[in-house]
Amino acid sequence: MKIINMSTMFLTDVFKKRSVIYELAKRDFRQQYMGSYLGFVWMFLEPLLFVFVLYMVFSFGFRTGESGKVPFVLYLITGFISWLYFADNLSANTNVIRSYSFLVKKVDFRLSVLPIVTMLRVLVPHFFLLVVAVIILWFRGYSPSIYTIQIVYYLFAMLALLLGLGWLTSSTSIFVKDVNNLVRVMIQFGFWMTPIVWNIEIIPLEYRWIINLNPMSYIVMGYRDSLIFQVPFWHHPIVTFYFWTVTLIILICGISVYRKLKPHFAEVV
Repeated sequence: MKIINMSTMFLTDVFKKRSVIYELAKRDFRQQYMGSYLGFVWMFLEPLLFVFVLYMVFSFGFRTGESGKVPFVLYLITGFISWLYFADNLSANTNVIRSYSFLVKKVDFRLSVLPIVTMLRVLVPHFFLLVVAVIILWFRGYSPSIYTIQIVYYLFAMLALLLGLGWLTSSTSIFVKDVNNLVRVMIQFGFWMTPIVWNIEIIPLEYRWIINLNPMSYIVMGYRDSLIFQVPFWHHPIVTFYFWTVTLIILICGISVYRKLKPHFAEVV
């Protein structure tokens, strides 16, 4: 019951502060590209060039062939897009409270919404990359379908996971600076432990559960199921149940640690 009340209060605050969250996200967005000649063009140009390089290298350079029944370049792009959004958010959310230190002493502002600001800021280039990926897939014979809409579900699932991790890492990194280094190592290690550049089918069936322990495997494969394989999300009930169980635990741990440490933020920021 306490968790339900906390969740209701948080969602109510998010709704009440929606205009403030939007303005903070817009402020971050402007600062990120301030001072460059191309400005906001980089928001679209940088991910577009990256995807283009991936496409050219693995289509005409290495010619890696197929990953299962899918051209490797398509397999790589669809998996990497979801991981890129996750990694960018996790890295930024670890320092989000320090970044907004001027809000720490404002008693009328709920700091717990700050991870949402970061997630909202990174959402625009993520959507752009998704559109580019859909166009590339369409060009290669994988046209959009009703399953493409599932991206909304998997994006929501990733946001829930990021919110819990954001509360956990942002509140602890203020007191323990090693958390920043630990997060960077986790991102690098997690990239290779997630089926992004390799096919999960190469893992023997009896050991595949180890890879599924990584909640981002569920998201990465979900993006591919939506954009390429056209598999409904309810087709994997056990993995889905596991993901949401782990995500709920991370959310509870994240908000608990945050609430315990919050009274001391002003002392160290």
